[in-house]
Amino acid sequence: MNRTRIFAAALMATSMLTTPTAHATGASTTTFMCVTDSMDGGKTTAVAPEAAASLKQRTRSYEGPCAAFGPAQDLGNGNLRSYTQTNQDGTPYAVGVTFTRDALAGLPTDMNDRHHCYDVNGDGRMDQDTECVGGYEHPLALPLATGTAAPGLSSQWVLTNYNPKGHGMAGIYDVPHFDFHFYLKPKSVRDAIRTGPCGLVINCDDYATATKEIPAPYMPAGYMDHKEAAEGAMGNHLMDTDDSPEWHGQPFTHTFMYGGWDGDLLFEEPMITRAWFTGLAAGTNANGCFPVNQPAAWKNAGFYPRQYCITYEQGRDDFTVSLRDFFSAPGA
Repeated sequence: MNRTRIFAAALMATSMLTTPTAHATGASTTTFMCVTDSMDGGKTTAVAPEAAASLKQRTRSYEGPCAAFGPAQDLGNGNLRSYTQTNQDGTPYAVGVTFTRDALAGLPTDMNDRHHCYDVNGDGRMDQDTECVGGYEHPLALPLATGTAAPGLSSQWVLTNYNPKGHGMAGIYDVPHFDFHFYLKPKSVRDAIRTGPCGLVINCDDYATATKEIPAPYMPAGYMDHKEAAEGAMGNHLMDTDDSPEWHGQPFTHTFMYGGWDGDLLFEEPMITRAWFTGLAAGTNANGCFPVNQPAAWKNAGFYPRQYCITYEQGRDDFTVSLRDFFSAPGA
């Protein structure tokens, strides 16, 4: 049976099992999905679990409301795109990045793309390994103009970085991995963070701004400011030294960081190794969602995520990294 006939059969089965307004009742449950066999379009439909599993395996359907996607950018031998999903009531369901499995092949092997460098030792040349930062970066606008992105969504844009040799901290994060920075402030704020001789190749005045103390109510639980992780063209990095396994003798696989700038939170950041994605596609790692530690209060009102999710979908042959389970924070 060809792919089109499989999709039609699965969609017919879905229509017989559920209706778009179905919800959990008693022992029976339904899942909302975007039923589609293309990278765009589709119909948000409530489906039974057995139909959902079949659709995800055999078509390009996926969980949650149908998404709006940003334009594709090249990554390795494939591509990546940002996306947003919005509930019927206008609240955010997910914001994330999706990239094709072939994007894991053909990736660069040098330390970085040399976009952000500074002659720290003054010898007249830029050492790619020690005087440049940022890996290979892909700024991604969110599809906010489509009308499908929720008002008040905390994320304003996404900066995806691939680090072929990892980065500091030495012995922890120095393995090939991706950083997904969901910035809470406009791109102009990040673009103004200069390179220089302090911290991780950051301008010394900007280092002072990046490491300015975040008031206790707004500091995420369990996170520490290590100061030396302030980086040019990026901001400071706050690390979960309480709960992250890589800080307790385990190898780094995936973790969640926050960014700091001028006494406020700057970004939310899942960091995930290339090996973890490879394991997802091979079936040796499982799709999953993981908790995001929260501050006691949010300085700025908006919708903030309580989970980050990492998935591989067989039918789409792609990966997603998303922020989900949003709640509305009133702000200070």
